[in-house]
Amino acid sequence: MFEKARILIIVVAVFFSFACGAQTIKDLPQIKGSSVSMPVDEFSNLIKDAKISMPWIDFAKFLTSQTGVKNISIPWEMFLKYLELTAPAKPPVKPPVDYIITGVRYQGKPEENFCELKFQANLVVMKNPADGWTAVKLWHALYPAIVSEIKCDGKPVNLYTGSDGYYQFLVNQQGTFSLEGKLLAKLSGRGESLSLASIPNTACILNLSLPKDYQVFSSGAGMIKIDRTKESTEVQIAFQPGTSMDVSWSLMTKEPAEPRIFANANISSYIQPEIMRTNASIRYEILYQPVKSLKILLPDGVRLDNVSGNFLNWKQTDSTVQIELKPETKGSLNVDISYQQDLKPDTAEINIKSPLVPDAERVTGYFSVGSTQNIEVSSTEYKNISLIDPKEMPGSTATTALAFKLHRLPFSAAVRITKYQELPVLEATCDSVNAITAATIDGKTITRMIYHVRNNARQFLTVKLPEKSQMWSVYVANNPIKPLAGKSGSILVPLPKAQGKSESAVPVEVIYYQPGIPFGKTGEFQINLPVVDIPVMHLMYSLYIPEKLTLDSFSGNLEKVERFSLMDDEDKKAFEKAPSEEKTKRETSRISKSTLYIASQQGLERNVDAALSERISGSISGTVGKAGEDGISGFLPLKIYIPTTGKLVRFEKRLIMDENIFVKARYKLALR
Repeated sequence: MFEKARILIIVVAVFFSFACGAQTIKDLPQIKGSSVSMPVDEFSNLIKDAKISMPWIDFAKFLTSQTGVKNISIPWEMFLKYLELTAPAKPPVKPPVDYIITGVRYQGKPEENFCELKFQANLVVMKNPADGWTAVKLWHALYPAIVSEIKCDGKPVNLYTGSDGYYQFLVNQQGTFSLEGKLLAKLSGRGESLSLASIPNTACILNLSLPKDYQVFSSGAGMIKIDRTKESTEVQIAFQPGTSMDVSWSLMTKEPAEPRIFANANISSYIQPEIMRTNASIRYEILYQPVKSLKILLPDGVRLDNVSGNFLNWKQTDSTVQIELKPETKGSLNVDISYQQDLKPDTAEINIKSPLVPDAERVTGYFSVGSTQNIEVSSTEYKNISLIDPKEMPGSTATTALAFKLHRLPFSAAVRITKYQELPVLEATCDSVNAITAATIDGKTITRMIYHVRNNARQFLTVKLPEKSQMWSVYVANNPIKPLAGKSGSILVPLPKAQGKSESAVPVEVIYYQPGIPFGKTGEFQINLPVVDIPVMHLMYSLYIPEKLTLDSFSGNLEKVERFSLMDDEDKKAFEKAPSEEKTKRETSRISKSTLYIASQQGLERNVDAALSERISGSISGTVGKAGEDGISGFLPLKIYIPTTGKLVRFEKRLIMDENIFVKARYKLALR
C-alpha cells in the first residue's frame, strides 16, 4: 500500500511539472497501470491553460467522494487521451510607434497668389485601442497653408492644434486607413514660390502643373522630374523625410546664340639667379554656347615649358598657344601654362608682363612674385593691378614677396631685384669624440675613436691619421664601412645625410694601429690623435699605459683631468652605482645626451661589449643597423675592442678646429 501511494505521488508530481512547463502530450511519460487522483478544485486550477474534451457521462464516472470531498480519479492512459496541453499565452508586444503615414502625394496647379493642393496618403495605426487614443500629426500650423478638408476612409475628421503647434486628429482603432484632403497654400515671390511643411517623419511627392516653358528650382529636393508639353510644364518633385517643401519656378529665358567667356587667373613668377619662372593657372567659365578652341598669348622673350588641363590637345605657333577643346565644351575649364625667361647676371630690374587671354571678355585674379633667399625684390611701378598683403592672396607661400590683385589683362609690373652673396655655413659638426689608446711596453699603440657626427650635406668625413698609422676598422652607425683614399694620405669615410629635420648624431668609429719604439729607462713620450675636417665640440680621451710606466710633466694641447667635465655629480653616481646592463639601460633612458657620451667613454674604458655601446650609440643616432645593409660587397671591417689594462690617464679638450691633437710627457720605466 505504501509503495502504491508513493507511485501515485510521483505520477502526480511528474504531471504537474510537465503541465506547468507547457509540454506536448508526446513529451509526457507513458506509465501503464497508474491513475491520477486529486480534488476537483485543484484539478480546475491545473487545467485552466489546457483543454479536456469528453462526454459528461464518461466524466461523471470518474467523480468519487472521499471523506466528503469530491475527487477526480482517472486512469493515466485515459487522462492523456483527453488532455490537450497548450503553451501559456505570451503578452502582446507593444509596437515601437503608434502609427505610420506612407505614400504622401500632393497635386496642384498654382494660381496668381495661391495654390490648391490635393492631398493623399495611407495611415497605418498600430496602437492598441485599449492603450488609449492615437493622435495623428499632420502639418505645422505656422506654415502659410490652410487645411480646408481632411477625410479618413471617406469620413471627415475634426482637426485640432496640439501644444507643439501641429494639426492633429484622433483615432481609436487599429488598421489601415486612407487619408485625403485639400490645402490652400499661399505663394510668395510674385506668385512663383511655394513653401510648405512636410508631415513629420514622412517622405512625399509634389506634382505641380505649370505653364509651358517654365524652369523649376528646389534646394531641398531629392529628385526633380520635368515633362514639357506644348501646353504645360509637368513637374514631379520628391522630398526626403524632415525636409520642407520649398519650390520656386520662373519662365525660361532664351540663351544667347554666341558664347560668353569669363576667366580667373592666378599668375606667379619666381625669380632665381639668372632665370625667372612663371606659372599661370587660368579657370575659364564658358556660358550659353560651347566653344571649340581657345588662345593664350605669351609675353615676348619667354620659353614655353608646359601646358596642361582638361582639354584634347595644344600647339604653339610663335607666341600663341592654341588649345583644342573637347566637343561641346561648356562650363568650367582649367588650363595651366608655365614658361621661363632668362636674366642677365647684372640684371637690377625686371619688367614683368602678363600673358593675354583674348577669348575672355573679363579676367580677374591674383599675381605674385617670389624669389630665392639671396634675392630681395621690391616693386617700383605696376599697371592694371593693385598691391596687397601676401596674406590676402589665396595659396601664398613663405617665398611670396609681392602680391597683387588682378583687375584686367594685360598687366605689367616693374620689379627691382638685389642679389646677395650666400655665406657658407657648417654642413656637419661633431658633438663629441670618445677616444681610447692602449700602449704596450714595446711602444705599440691601438687607438679607437668614435666621432658623434651631425650631418646635413657632407658626403665624406675626412680623417688624417698620425704618421705610420695603419687603418684597421671603420664603422658608421654600427655598420661596417670601407673607407676611401683621399688626398695627401687622408682617409674619406662616407657619411649618411640627415633624414628630414632630424638633429640626431651618427657614431663614426675609426680604429688604427701604430708601431713604436720600446720604452727605455727614461725618456719623452708623445702620442698624436687624428685630425678631422669638421669642428669638434668636445673630446674625451682615455690613455692606458703599462703598469711599470710612470708619466709626469705633461704638455700638449689636451688637458689632463681626473674625471670628465660633462658629467655632473648626480650622473656620475648613477653610472658608478649601475654596473649591470639592465640598470644602465634604465639610467640611459632619462639622462642628457652629454651624459650618454660620458657613458660611451666609460664603456670604452671598461671594454664593455656591444650590448652597452650599441644601445648608447642607438640612443644618440637613432640608426643602429646591421653589417652589410649598405650593399657593400667583399671583406668588411671587423669590430675590434681595445684591451683596457694598465694605468688609466684621462684627458679632454673643448672646441677643436682643424688642429693637431697631441700629448707629451716625461716617462720613467720601473725595471722591476
